[in-house]
Amino acid sequence: MQRKGKKKTMFLIAAVLAAVLVFSAFALSQKLSVQRYVLSTEKLGSPVRLAIVADLHSTLYGESQDELIAAILQESPDAVLFVGDIVDDGLSEEPVRFLFEALSPQCPCFYVSGNHEYWSGRYSAIKAMISGCGVTVLEGEAAPLVINGQELCIAGVDDPEFWGGYSAYGGYDVPAEWLTQLKACGEAAAKSGAYSVLLSHRPELVDIYRGSGFDLVVSGHAHGGQVRIPGLVNGLFAPCQGWFPQYAGGAYALGSTTLVVSRGLCRNELPRVFNRPELVIVILSPET
Repeated sequence: MQRKGKKKTMFLIAAVLAAVLVFSAFALSQKLSVQRYVLSTEKLGSPVRLAIVADLHSTLYGESQDELIAAILQESPDAVLFVGDIVDDGLSEEPVRFLFEALSPQCPCFYVSGNHEYWSGRYSAIKAMISGCGVTVLEGEAAPLVINGQELCIAGVDDPEFWGGYSAYGGYDVPAEWLTQLKACGEAAAKSGAYSVLLSHRPELVDIYRGSGFDLVVSGHAHGGQVRIPGLVNGLFAPCQGWFPQYAGGAYALGSTTLVVSRGLCRNELPRVFNRPELVIVILSPET
């Protein structure tokens, strides 16, 4: 009887350990995921696909960034939008160069800065590298994008950290210089009359985005709140939003503007729990 009892106990222990290992492998998975959002608009006559790349932090996906490049190209994007913290302040920009060099000949690419590019102290060199790869760097300006004969307006602002007075982990005072950039972008978008997209690294500035006049704002920065419990908690903590952030990742209606927040692509020493790195695809679909 004792031997049977010991066997049963050992079996239960093994089963529990196996369950913990399977759960951990699933919960802590770093496998790249693709999140798609479909948004309807009366401003377009045919679909447009936008790939959103956020918070890469110089992460390398396979040799020469092959895995991420393949995932993006498989989605056949009409444009790729890079919304900040693509380069990490403590790491090389070489993994990012692979990405830009591979994608820019394939489709139009647009970039705005994040706080980590600013923290690097070498933003001028980073910007020169990015633009040298054929990517459009937006710093408070807008550029037209023509897809299948229809025009979009792609605008972008620098990260507010560039002008100081903006805390990465607490409250914030939005710098006047950032607001000036945003105003210039909004005026250009309104003048174009086209479907307008704003690239802005920070998702928490929802009160400003709500009245901005843009059709779509794309952001990152929140890293999905780092820890999620599917169906219960959309994120545990995010910079500038604090605990249980409201805008950790997803699509949010802000009046006539839609905010899409990417959970980001960073793989580093911080665990991502039920929060796989994600490539975001926004599909702009004509209203029927």
